[in-house]
Amino acid sequence: MLFQCSNPDFHVRSVQDDEIFAVRRQALCTSEVFRDMFTCCGESEQTLDLYESADNLSALLNLLHRPPPPPTQIKRDEYHLIPKVWNDPKTVIPLPLLPRLFALADKYALPESVVGVLGEHLLAHAPEEPLMVYILALSQDLHHVASRTTQYLQPMANYDLDEVKAIPVEAYHRVVQLQDTRVKAMRKYLLSEDIFPHGYGSCATHSRETTHLWNSKRMNLAVKVETLTDVAGEMEIAAYQEPIQSCAVCRKACVAAVEMLRYKCRKIPKTVDKLNL
Repeated sequence: MLFQCSNPDFHVRSVQDDEIFAVRRQALCTSEVFRDMFTCCGESEQTLDLYESADNLSALLNLLHRPPPPPTQIKRDEYHLIPKVWNDPKTVIPLPLLPRLFALADKYALPESVVGVLGEHLLAHAPEEPLMVYILALSQDLHHVASRTTQYLQPMANYDLDEVKAIPVEAYHRVVQLQDTRVKAMRKYLLSEDIFPHGYGSCATHSRETTHLWNSKRMNLAVKVETLTDVAGEMEIAAYQEPIQSCAVCRKACVAAVEMLRYKCRKIPKTVDKLNL
């Protein structure tokens, strides 16, 4: 990470790489560690030696002089897409850089506001890299980020031991409980949602065939349900199969059943903080 400073009045040297950075002393004072250093050394010193690599020092100085803003959020217009809000990738700090930035923020006691923004950048990666984000969030005590990330985790059985061994046992167990709760609830709602409940809205021409199609599809889906399954989305496919596709009455009933299923599934806890056990 390149670092440049306008109007510098102080210097910091990387002892490891013997590289000097021109900086603003006031910006360094954002760090509690630097404030303590200046208190001990007084105002006479014009260069501060740090046993950091030039790369780490550059990253730290950028955090101090130009604290990153939160990612730019983009509201998604497409129907039913999750998450509803997306982060502009051009404004998100790359995931491989974040562990180092968190380590530097902790080592030099940067303000909570800076750590909080780093947490927002970490959360922006959760849909694509949920396990890595979850583990890093736990290690930084970013419980809000960790909790929100649990909605994106694959079934825990899908991960190798080497991938999950960094998760504390209690946190791992809570995720397993969440996923088990979700699967049981989705399966329950799926198997109880009839296309013609109590005969309501039944089609005089296709009732038997449509009911058979709906029941067959939901029974096949029920055995495949996992924590990330979009149950309503999977059942919505029935609306494009015969006889439902060509029959206005059957199609109306199918759409109503799918929307009711979607409504019920939306009430199922998505994150561990919503889990009441």
